Amino acid sequence: MNKLAGNIAIARNGAGVHWRSDYTESLLLGEAIAIDLLQEQSLTYNEDLNGKASFTLTKFDNTKVKITDGKAIAIS
Repeated sequence: MNKLAGNIAIARNGAGVHWRSDYTESLLLGEAIAIDLLQEQSLTYNEDLNGKASFTLTKFDNTKVKITDGKAIAIS
């Protein structure tokens, strides 16, 4: 997902459609929206993993996040 988002944003810059700052801010905004959607979706999961369905992902700033029960929890 990160590579796809980056490629799309860079291509738009190369085409002269946007500024570099649009690229960096749009990646962060897209990441925040994606995490919000995943939090919402996690409430509908039927899988059971040690009592809770969850998954982890790494954000653009290299912090890891665990999403479970509608919450995004930073992990180390």
